[in-house]
Amino acid sequence: MATDASPFSRPPQPRPPVGRGAAYAAPAPAAPPRGPAAEASPASADRVQGDETLEAQRRSGGQWFYWIAALSSINAVLALAGQQWHFILGLGMTQLIQELAEGSAGAGLKAGVISFAVIGFFAFLGKRAIHGYGWAFVVGMVAYGLDGLLFLLVQDWVGVGFHAFAIAMIMRGYMAARQLPAPTA
Repeated sequence: MATDASPFSRPPQPRPPVGRGAAYAAPAPAAPPRGPAAEASPASADRVQGDETLEAQRRSGGQWFYWIAALSSINAVLALAGQQWHFILGLGMTQLIQELAEGSAGAGLKAGVISFAVIGFFAFLGKRAIHGYGWAFVVGMVAYGLDGLLFLLVQDWVGVGFHAFAIAMIMRGYMAARQLPAPTA
């Protein structure tokens, strides 16, 4: 009875030579390719993979500005509608502006305009940061850090913690942006 080989079995593999001269029998490594063939080399593939990882980190760090702007926009709309709850990750600046406007008659619309200008500034920083502009990361981290001081002053520790976490994530994006080539125009 003949048995067929399993489709999962491996064919025999050649074994390396054994003995003292085996180390000297290996062929010399080839010179690295030049020209178009160099683009397909494993080293360039690793570099491209590394650049893709850095670009993803840069984008992720820049997108935090969009999250901050979006949640702050929701907070501002809720405040204008008279609601008392808000997202912690939003801007304390806009909450402070809304609180100050509550005491004045007719100041709510002005507070809304100022709040949306600040929110627009963070969205602008997000766009610039995603495109790799390091200054946008730095300006955004400083601005959000100062905003976090408002939470520190009122001893809102959860808000302080979220601000610190967001700044750490933005910092990761900034560090990745520094390792990538500078954006052109």
